[in-house]
This record gives sequence, structure tokens and C-alpha cells, in this order.
Amino acid sequence: MLAGVGMAIAADAPLSPTQLVERQQAGQAPLLLDVRHTDEYRADHIAGALNIPVEELGSRAGALGVPHDREIVVYCVSGRRAARALETLQSMGYSHARVLDGSLNAWRDQHLPLVHDGVAAAGQSH
Repeated sequence: MLAGVGMAIAADAPLSPTQLVERQQAGQAPLLLDVRHTDEYRADHIAGALNIPVEELGSRAGALGVPHDREIVVYCVSGRRAARALETLQSMGYSHARVLDGSLNAWRDQHLPLVHDGVAAAGQSH
């Protein structure tokens, strides 16, 4: 284990929603990875996010399509699944993975824009 070594692969500091928006507007957005289930992603997600559910990340890492040194920002709803995904990414050698601070809850709290791909998951519309 490298736990005691200061240079071990460690997660980059979380990125705040405000920092992410600034980076997106400047054309310097990291790869944004939504690790929620597909139905959650369709209901609403941050623009430009790639959706790979956390349970599938290990087997679908090739779908990321980015070099292992590219910055990746991971989010879910509260941060629990994002933390699991971060560990998976690090174990696969991604050296600049970090979580979105507060995940989607923080994004919503700041009333930042979301993309809606389909009918809201709650309730039937028919």
C-alpha cells in the first residue's frame, strides 16, 4: 500500500459548482461524468456530462475516451456514488479525477442550469 507515501495518487481537490461553470464558460471544461442511473440522468443533468452509472464504470471505462491524465469531474446526487466512482477511476490509473463539491444537490441549490432529456421520472404523464 502507498497510503503512507506523500506522492501516492490522491484525488484532486473537489471542484465547486461555481468553478465548473467558470471553466465551462471559458472553454476549459473537464470531462464531466454523471455516475447516476440512466433514468436519473435523463430526468436532469449538467450540460455536457457523460453518463456511466457507477456500477458499470469498471467495465465501461473505455467509454470515457480520454487519456489517463485528463481531468475528470464526477458527480451524482449527494456525492456517495461519486466518491465510489472516484476510487474506481483512481484504481484504473486516472490521475486527475475529482468530485464536484456537493454533487448535484449543490448545483441545484445554486439554481444552475440543468438539461432535461425526457419526461420527469416522478409520476405518469399519460
